Amino acid sequence: MQKKTDPILEADKLLMAAVDEAIDNAARTAGPELQAGGSRVSPRDYFADGVLRHLFLRLCGADPTTYKGGDPETAWKILYAGRGVARHWERESGKPPAWRGKKDRREDIEKDRSERQQLALSAQNFAITTAIRALLDHARASDPEITDRLEAVIDARHARLESKSDTDHEFTERAKTYLSLLTRRPD
Repeated sequence: MQKKTDPILEADKLLMAAVDEAIDNAARTAGPELQAGGSRVSPRDYFADGVLRHLFLRLCGADPTTYKGGDPETAWKILYAGRGVARHWERESGKPPAWRGKKDRREDIEKDRSERQQLALSAQNFAITTAIRALLDHARASDPEITDRLEAVIDARHARLESKSDTDHEFTERAKTYLSLLTRRPD
């Protein structure tokens, strides 16, 4: 039996290989000039850092040559993700935090709190969705029409509304979309 490959995983491997090759080529081509100029960093690390900066600017929507026009919200999300990874590695190693810079700003603390709340809501939503799907799969065995009956409840709610605004229509459509996510049969 042939093992099924994941095309996304394969594309990621090809991408990482191409990035490594580009860094190696830059280090071979311009590395001697870099070191002759007094750089204390290895050419490979220097160019890897350059790639990281370039990608950061692109992901933030900034011009990589002028550093202008970036979205600060995207930049903060990337930096917070990196900070979270660093804290995880510190806890994993059992060592005290390596970097004690400025005290966290009030807005940084608030952003961390908001991200933790969002994580908690996402985990709660996942657990509820998982439980509802399991219950619906079980109920479907004795009531094959359960999905139609649940959708009828949404339609009945919409029909009871006196005046139907755009918001009412959007609410109904979103309710049906969420219901379809909960009632779809497992693959």
